[in-house]
Amino acid sequence: MRGNFASLLSRLLCTAAAGVAAPVFAQGTAVINAPAASAPAEEKAAIGVADIVVTARKRAENLQDVPIAVTALGSVAMERAHITSVLDVAALTPGVTMTQFNIGEPQTYIRGVGSQTDSAASESSVTISMDEVAIGRGGATSIAFLDANRVEVLRGPQGTLYGRNASAGTISFYSNRPTDRFEGSVEASAGSFRTFGGKGIVNLPVGDGMAFRAAGQYSDSRGYAYNLLTGKHLQGGERYGGRLQFQAEKDAWTVLLTGDYSKDNLDGDSRSIVSTYLASPTFARLAAASNADRKNVWESETIPGTFQRRRNYGLVGRVEYAADWATLTSLTAYRNNLYSLRADYVGETNFPFQTDDRVNEASHQFSQELRLTSPSSSKIQWVAGLFYYSDSIDRQERFVVTAVAPLPTALGGDNTALQNASTKSYAAFGQVTIPFASIFELTLGARISRDKKEVFQQAVHNAPAGQGLGFPFFPGSLYAVPASASFTKPTWRATLAMEPSPDKHFYLSYDRGYKSGTFTSQAQNATQATFLVKPEQLDSFNLGAKTQWLDNTLRVNADLFYLDYKKLQVFEFGANLNFILANANARIKGAEIQVVIAPSRNLNVGMNASLLDGKFTSNPQFAGATLAYKGNRLSRAPRYKVSNYVELSEDMFGGRGLVRLSQAFQSDFFYNPSNDVAGLQKAYSVLNGFASWESESGLKLSLSADNLTNEQYSVHHISFQNLGVRIFAPPRSYTFTVSQRF
Repeated sequence: MRGNFASLLSRLLCTAAAGVAAPVFAQGTAVINAPAASAPAEEKAAIGVADIVVTARKRAENLQDVPIAVTALGSVAMERAHITSVLDVAALTPGVTMTQFNIGEPQTYIRGVGSQTDSAASESSVTISMDEVAIGRGGATSIAFLDANRVEVLRGPQGTLYGRNASAGTISFYSNRPTDRFEGSVEASAGSFRTFGGKGIVNLPVGDGMAFRAAGQYSDSRGYAYNLLTGKHLQGGERYGGRLQFQAEKDAWTVLLTGDYSKDNLDGDSRSIVSTYLASPTFARLAAASNADRKNVWESETIPGTFQRRRNYGLVGRVEYAADWATLTSLTAYRNNLYSLRADYVGETNFPFQTDDRVNEASHQFSQELRLTSPSSSKIQWVAGLFYYSDSIDRQERFVVTAVAPLPTALGGDNTALQNASTKSYAAFGQVTIPFASIFELTLGARISRDKKEVFQQAVHNAPAGQGLGFPFFPGSLYAVPASASFTKPTWRATLAMEPSPDKHFYLSYDRGYKSGTFTSQAQNATQATFLVKPEQLDSFNLGAKTQWLDNTLRVNADLFYLDYKKLQVFEFGANLNFILANANARIKGAEIQVVIAPSRNLNVGMNASLLDGKFTSNPQFAGATLAYKGNRLSRAPRYKVSNYVELSEDMFGGRGLVRLSQAFQSDFFYNPSNDVAGLQKAYSVLNGFASWESESGLKLSLSADNLTNEQYSVHHISFQNLGVRIFAPPRSYTFTVSQRF
């Protein structure tokens, strides 16, 4: 076995050298070769690039036939790339960037557009959905990767079929459904930072056309960061969750009931001051003195008692009736999410600004969709439907702050920002695809959305009488004010596609996207708290190609795009230590390309990349001040992003071995719209590896290695007055997994 594995590894390294040297010019559409089939089925596939079935247009289609920029990752590809979070999906998807302030506030950007505000009334520009149910609060998706069939990333506005707040795009997770076979799997894993975990899946038929499917997972980690103050580790903790499904089929009816539950009990974050960016000599001296006793960026001096906790559950009822002329689908869903945290903003005890941040948030949502879809045999394909959504969010954020010179001591204080927000949304939508002249098809779609938002905000001063107001309300005043707004907006899609041959597809599209308006949080006074941040509007123009060559052993997909944004909602932690949320205009242009080469059953090579040029074209107004954004680069929008991978597999010892090496590179980007140097993330490259062996009986042994070169890069950043505070991604880590299918 040693000889076979050494031969396989040496071939991989030689091939990887050629793959990493692949051209990285204007690059970007991403479709990673990842069919949603089971592992045995995928391993026995014929030579060539495997087909990928997606439901991006609310019906099952070959990915190559869909005139949309889509990245699709199946369960096998996610395992080999060791994808366990949306952060990992973003790393492999050109045009997509994700950072995370905490488990309740993920910040996802597609083609330079996203959201990072924590306002209870705000929503992301990127819609995240699970089994076609849009999740209002992005932090309520922790169960998404359990027993996942695939994830689809649609880049560009998806306002017609995916609705509200999909102005930048969507990330859709699909879980495996119950089947008519008894099957399942068990898995155990152990790795770096004393991490261990397990998963179990079982599918149980219980009668004619009826089956249950259950899945559960558990993990625990000591954490990859270390607190010098307490001698305890950070960035670790315990997670567990499960999903139960029941499906029944009878004649033309299909009923699927799903319930899921998950809980996270995690340690706090580890934050580090980026001292090289400090403009103040006093700040720089204090930071340098503090950092002197740190061995690396994964050590901090975080206050004792920090944590992150989350509990969420969801219920979904899906009913389908397949008539001869159409399929009627009813999708009813409820989700409840609680999260709380205690965080140290700076992670440095000797720094003149100490913030003990404490958050409690409760949210629940209900949605109902009724949809009619034409049968697959219909020459003209169409879909039409009605949609209703409501949510309610209660958020409390307390700031216990100490400030000393050279900062104004008046910033110190003990204050709580209260937000109660609710949303009701109604929509009607339709889309039709008409073929003509043998090689063309025209797609026209439209949606009309009506949103109503109500919010009540209150500034509460917890400190004793006589103590100053302090951050975040200083130098403002206390308030308790309601605000509300309604928005009615149309969105649409027009696409002309051409198929000159079965393996060549080209398309030209124009899409309009929309994101509802909002109100800022932690405002300094009543005027700011009731200031309406207007809805976003995006016009997107795309020219794309999806092609296959050399008997389907080479796939090349590409997309060129131009985006015109009006009233883009931008957030920043201001120089005056205030929270800024305003509207700005922007334009974005870019290109994306994806290449997959599969010349044999034993070799698979891929490259996905993007070129992005996004700039602000206006200076927004906030609290009577003009923000100098015009000409600045958009936040979290790296100009270049490239990922390469190479896989080699071979039959050995009654099973099949596989080795994979992957690299993900992205150029520098700014974390904030002001483009100050403290908010600059320099370019970085991450190298990962994976090796596995699977027997014919379904026993699999695998080893994954992440961040092999120990690259230091941040997953979140806060900056103000040229002070940068960051949370760094994990260092080099390994995970060994053993699993058994049955």
